[in-house]
Amino acid sequence: MKQSGTNTNNAQNGDKIYTKSLIYSVYVSGFIIQLGLGMLVPILPTFISDLEVGIALVGLGVSGILIGNTIFDIPSGLLVGRYGHKKVMLSATIVLATTSILTGFVNDFALFFLLRILSGCAVSMWHISRMSYLSNLIPNQQRGKALATFGGVHRIGLFVGPILGGLIGAHISLGSVFIIQGILTTLLLILLIPEKWNQTSNVDFSQINEKSISMKTILYENRSTIAKGSVAIISLGLVRQGRQLILPLWGAHLGMSVDEIGYVIGAASGVDMIMFLPVGYVLDKWGRKWMAVPSCMLVAIGLFLIPISDNLWTFSAIAIFTGFANGLGSGAMMTLGADLAPPKYSGEFLGIWKLLGDTSSSAAPILIGQIAGIFTLGLSSAFIGFIGVLGSLGIYIFVPETLIKNKDSSVQSK
Repeated sequence: MKQSGTNTNNAQNGDKIYTKSLIYSVYVSGFIIQLGLGMLVPILPTFISDLEVGIALVGLGVSGILIGNTIFDIPSGLLVGRYGHKKVMLSATIVLATTSILTGFVNDFALFFLLRILSGCAVSMWHISRMSYLSNLIPNQQRGKALATFGGVHRIGLFVGPILGGLIGAHISLGSVFIIQGILTTLLLILLIPEKWNQTSNVDFSQINEKSISMKTILYENRSTIAKGSVAIISLGLVRQGRQLILPLWGAHLGMSVDEIGYVIGAASGVDMIMFLPVGYVLDKWGRKWMAVPSCMLVAIGLFLIPISDNLWTFSAIAIFTGFANGLGSGAMMTLGADLAPPKYSGEFLGIWKLLGDTSSSAAPILIGQIAGIFTLGLSSAFIGFIGVLGSLGIYIFVPETLIKNKDSSVQSK
């Protein structure tokens, strides 16, 4: 099916989503960025506590990169539309490398918080420029594999990163983790600067940035598309972030030790991260909703089951089940957003798209905390699960299938 504003670029000849160019500039660079971010997960609370601040500021400090990420989604989209993918990507890489290295030397919370917000802004620029680049470069019938792989390498980076960060923090210093993250990010410039961007697509990129367009105009012209698509990205954002928060909380509720919780979540993450290859195939073979609907529904079922687990084994089984369910959605929302994005204004549109996802993800901890505080943690898990059920039904009913099943596409691509 085709609808207004859908990005139907079918320019690419053959299956070129794993070319040497894309492997280095997209997948390897994506892994390095997420590896660096993952390295900070185990050491960040302790690093902030060492700045001699209270628990409330520790939480605020941890959220700094999320705040910067969210508030800069729209500006990032506008920057991509105005200056192009490569300039924004290189700028984001330089800013993230600089702020990471500087953070390793700070001893003042206010400066630390400012640097973390700037890091979040850089991460937003990086993600939106990458998504917009792939949206314009990869044809509709191969976009699922490309973006599922992109999501998969992110998951691998976030899986390996905490292990590496913990070892560095324990054997060298906490500040050195930030410095090494910055050095790794700097190395990306070796991959990105020589890259000849957009060389394999017939989209006329010289025309894309000729005219500026206001975000108000993009919202108005794509209001129906955004309204329907938001059902998917908001509901999936809530249940995914809800699952990520509830699992360790419920493990602690059962009296499990920190290392036991870590092993269980690590196993669930391992299952999650290996799903991207089969998921990408299904996204491109049968459609985006074939993965988005069951992913949202099965994560919701897992959230309903969490409160009935009462020991290590049942908790582990449910956690691994939710990891599998979450893995079914690998790259699904990025693919849907890329499909819906207008080719000439993909950066601006994806800024809006990412803002919706980041906002819903940020709302999940607030909802869970409020419900758990008033009622119980188990009820908050069930409530997020109920949202997931409604969301999966909403995706099935309201969200259009954006895979273009053109019988001649295979002939044209040969």
